Amino acid sequence: MSDNVNHPKHYESGPFECIELTRLLSFDWGNVVKYCYRWQSKNGVEDLRKALWYANDAVIHGTPLYADTNLSGLCNALFSALANTDWAGLRGIWWAFANSGPKREILTALKNKIVKIEKDGE
Repeated sequence: MSDNVNHPKHYESGPFECIELTRLLSFDWGNVVKYCYRWQSKNGVEDLRKALWYANDAVIHGTPLYADTNLSGLCNALFSALANTDWAGLRGIWWAFANSGPKREILTALKNKIVKIEKDGE
């Protein structure tokens, strides 16, 4: 039996449960990950647009990626696992997170993915 409150399938079906990563991130960046993680099994490209909104908000306000910088190694390992499996078809976005580069790279990767999906009609 499905439990959409305690263990929603759209957060459990990846290489690890989504909350294992999002709880290590700041609010905005955690929401970016949440919406990216589930986009294919919940609301489609709308979830990627929501992720883009949160990423843009985080960049505008200078929101740090991590809730605690001591967790950056663990976060990078989890992002790398997502990238290595091309989880949700978002390898480029996960690599942008894993490489801890400029946060604008994450924005660009999200915008490019949305454009590609809309062009291809996914």
